[in-house]
Parts: sequence; C-alpha cells; structure tokens
Amino acid sequence: MEPKITLSRGVDVFTLLDLLRKVAAQKGLKVQNGASDARFKPIKVYVLDDRLLAVLAERGIKRQTRPDCQNEIFTLVDENPQKKEPGWAPSNYWNFKLDGHKFDLRVFLSVGFELNTKRRGIVVWPHAHGSFVSPVDQLPNFRMFKTLVESDKDAPALAKELATSDGSIVVTWTDLGLGGICRLADLFAEFVDGNETIEQVGRSQEVFDPVPYPRYWKSDDELFVAEPAQPKIIQVWQTQLREYRASLVV
Repeated sequence: MEPKITLSRGVDVFTLLDLLRKVAAQKGLKVQNGASDARFKPIKVYVLDDRLLAVLAERGIKRQTRPDCQNEIFTLVDENPQKKEPGWAPSNYWNFKLDGHKFDLRVFLSVGFELNTKRRGIVVWPHAHGSFVSPVDQLPNFRMFKTLVESDKDAPALAKELATSDGSIVVTWTDLGLGGICRLADLFAEFVDGNETIEQVGRSQEVFDPVPYPRYWKSDDELFVAEPAQPKIIQVWQTQLREYRASLVV
C-alpha cells in the first residue's frame, strides 16, 4: 500500500496566503470585507489640507501646475532625486481629480508584501496611494508615507515602524512562530541531493505525495512546510521512492 502522510493546513503546511494573513494579523492589518486573497484595508487615510501640503512641500513633494488640465487635475511631484532605471522615466507623481467643486486629496497608506527566503520571512513595504493616479516607484511612495506618518503623533504602530525603517521591514519566520519553515520544493531539493533522475521523477508528479512542485506552477499552489513536519515528509518520500524503484524491476 502506497504510504501517505496527513498534513494539516495552518499547522504542518501553509500557502503563501496563509503566511501573509499571519503577518497581517501580527501587524494589526484588517482584511477587506469578503476578500479571499491578500487584500487588506488601508492603515490610515489622510486628507491633504494646507498644513499637510506645506509639510510635504518642505520634504520636496510639491504641487506642479498642469497647463493641459490645471482646473481638473491637482498634481503632486516628488522632486527629490529618484532611482534611475535605464529606459524608464521615474514614476514619481500623484494626480488628484476634481470631486464636485474641490479636489479629492485623499492619500491611502497601505502595505505590500514580498516573500524573501534569503531574509527568512516576508518583506513589508509602504504604499501611499492617491485617489486617482499614484507612483509605481517605491521611493516616492516611501517618502510620502514617511512624511505623513511623521506629521501624525496618532499614526498606527505599523505605520510608525515602517516610517522609521529604510523603506521596508521584514517579518521573519521566527517572528511568526515558524522558525525553520521552508518551501516544499526546497525540501525536495534537499531530499534529491543533486540526483537529476529523482528530480525528474518528482517533476512527473506521479510518484511523490505530497507533490513537491505546484501542479500549475502558480505561487498560490506552493506549499511551505513547518519544521516539525519536514522529517516526516522526507521519510514518506523515501518509502515512495523505494516502492517506485521496486516497481521498475522486471
């Protein structure tokens, strides 16, 4: 009988979404109503009044007139030095549209996430989105985020933590109580130990269970294994490999 192992999601194995939700819970982020993915409510929303516009101007984020549509669009530009990417112009401005008789000068502070196995965790970085068009580049987002948070003594704890960072923070696996967690695919690479034949058998997705690679190569299908479950999985894979080899003997 083919050996199997029962893995409990949220205990033994985690999807990337599971991990992002754990980060969000630890940092006090709230899930958007009905969201099934990693969409969270803004940390805080600021309305740019004269005081905040003056503070931003002092930090080099200034209003620039738009001769083409100055009566319909309010534009703020980060005039500080930008990171240069060959072949690309900096994405460093916010456009705000008229809403009735005044401009909708709301800025929504939120965060983005990135898995970083080298840093052993999830990188969190700040976004500062306006009500219409916002920068793509990370540096202007951070400058806007930092300026607004530093002008607000009541800013949320996560916002203050990000504002005092160098542009991002890392929530490590240890911070989440998951020290030693690893990708299932990386665990399989450890099991294979450079044997290309076994590697190809694993990619066939017909011998090993749990399947070491996402079936459709989407990050949503990728699994991460808690450290206590890793030896159990390797043991099951070893048994499955022995039985597979035995089935090849005529």
